[in-house]
Amino acid sequence: MSHPTGKVPDGVALNALLGDLPQEHIQQASPLGLALRPGMDLQTWSALVATVAQSAGRVSRDRDTLTAWLGDLLAYGEGKYRGQIAEYATAAGLDPGTLRVAKLVCLRIPVLSRHNALSWSHHCEVGRAFKDPGEIKHWLELAVTEGLSVRALRKRIRLHLADVAAPDHAPAAAGEPNAVFTLLNELRSVGRIVARHPRVWATWTPSMCELALSEMNPLIELIDAMRTRVGVGRSPPRGS
Repeated sequence: MSHPTGKVPDGVALNALLGDLPQEHIQQASPLGLALRPGMDLQTWSALVATVAQSAGRVSRDRDTLTAWLGDLLAYGEGKYRGQIAEYATAAGLDPGTLRVAKLVCLRIPVLSRHNALSWSHHCEVGRAFKDPGEIKHWLELAVTEGLSVRALRKRIRLHLADVAAPDHAPAAAGEPNAVFTLLNELRSVGRIVARHPRVWATWTPSMCELALSEMNPLIELIDAMRTRVGVGRSPPRGS
């Protein structure tokens, strides 16, 4: 059993727990989870769950590690238990919902895909929000690269999910009132921002202007279409 690079769980209870685990069934143990060897029988699995749950119920430190271990055990034992999460949660001093989330996160993010630079809470934020392995990898790497706190990561994820679910990602009926007024409000907001910061965009370099124009293609097309409808000439060509 090895500990990957990163913070190794400390405290007498956890050190004792690591020594009590059946070595022949543990491929790897880390602060973020347990990698279990295949082929564990039901009796051994049940005993291991009970050992970890009881240890979690006795300690006040490193509970995130023990929660992650329980999540991996429950994920491994899919189908071996029936409605026993509440029982395990009680033994561990955890809310059943916390244990269900741990199981979900461990099912979606295998031990070897977890980042030692991140906390268990970081993994929970990503594992609860996404199930696609590619998205999970992206968000974990983003959290590491940008050094995001759990709170900052949660905010970024919520903003992303809200943007994905926003009405403009699904075609709206041309005459739908909400879509019409949403677009108008967004245009007013952009106009106010540009008006408030003239010194910023007035000092842009040619390359920055080119980048801005590429980002504004949809807006330029909208302006041209509106000018045509009201009988005004098209926007001048870029660079004129």
